[in-house]
Amino acid sequence: MNMNKRKGAGMDDQHRLSESDEDSTIIGPAEFPPPVPEDLLGRRIAGALIDLVVLVALLVILSAATGGFRTSATSFIVALDGAWIGVFLLLVLLYYLVLEAWAGQTLGKLLLDVRVLRAGGTRPSLGAIALRTLLRAVDWLPLLYLAGFTTMLATGTRRQRIGDLAARTVMGRAGRPARNRNLALLPLAGVLLAAIILPVSRSNSAERAQTYTGNGVSFAYPAGWSVGTPHGITATGDLLWTAVVGPGTQQDVILIEGFRLKAPVTTQNIEAIVPDLARLIQDNGYIFKGSPQAITMAGLPGVQFDVTNGTGGSRQSRLVLAFSGTTEYSVNCQYTHARAAEIQQGCDQVLSTFRVP
Repeated sequence: MNMNKRKGAGMDDQHRLSESDEDSTIIGPAEFPPPVPEDLLGRRIAGALIDLVVLVALLVILSAATGGFRTSATSFIVALDGAWIGVFLLLVLLYYLVLEAWAGQTLGKLLLDVRVLRAGGTRPSLGAIALRTLLRAVDWLPLLYLAGFTTMLATGTRRQRIGDLAARTVMGRAGRPARNRNLALLPLAGVLLAAIILPVSRSNSAERAQTYTGNGVSFAYPAGWSVGTPHGITATGDLLWTAVVGPGTQQDVILIEGFRLKAPVTTQNIEAIVPDLARLIQDNGYIFKGSPQAITMAGLPGVQFDVTNGTGGSRQSRLVLAFSGTTEYSVNCQYTHARAAEIQQGCDQVLSTFRVP
């Protein structure tokens, strides 16, 4: 009897174990919440900064190639003129569009191991990539990607900017091995080296300048330029001498002149004659761009005017007048839109190297 009871008890225990096993099947991983998506904000910002470095390097390369990169003893200027601005903006859009449509990654995203995905984790379409690329202009507003960054903070761990919301894309881990990601360092290094070497070579070329010496003055001007035919704005006083240098086009020249004045101009009274100078320039049919600026040239007090040709504004001028007693030195840098960068660079060279007895 006891053995039968024990056997029955064993069967009861086995039944209870079976129920316990059945319960353990229900109380399993299905009851735990799904894993929280990884917050890629830091990686996304770092990747964007790397892309920004690439694009700035591209701007420097394009500026140096088109003559817009200028240096002085204390600063440097990176500039693009006219259609080249449009070319640069087009290259920026193509950088994002082509690389993200092809591989889902720019150089910055590749190095940080993130890529563009559809909200469901699949590869986005070309149309989605194009939309999020075009909306970068909106994400940049009002400046420094503020709209996009604010939107990323507001979308939680999805970290979607305005372009992502419109295109229904997200950023996800690419899962590429580190050795593959490091391959992006090669084109990155190439772009950075080009952004250093090209401007330096341009600057060295500019330093191999010709020198004008005569009429009691000297100045350097770019190699390859030649002496041209004088024409330009007539300044105050009697003309003493004139010289002109330029790349060979009639409308793009730097006109240097000396004048004898009836009364001396000094640091103390130069401000008083600026209105008279402005009226004379206007009488010659020019329109001012901004206000006159006080400067020094060859250690002499002077004033600079930026003007445009009143007849359609097809030609612009940077006119610098410097005074040594009753002698006025005039440097008139005239340029058309097509040669603006080249003349501006030559103008900087003439002004910085101008010497008088």
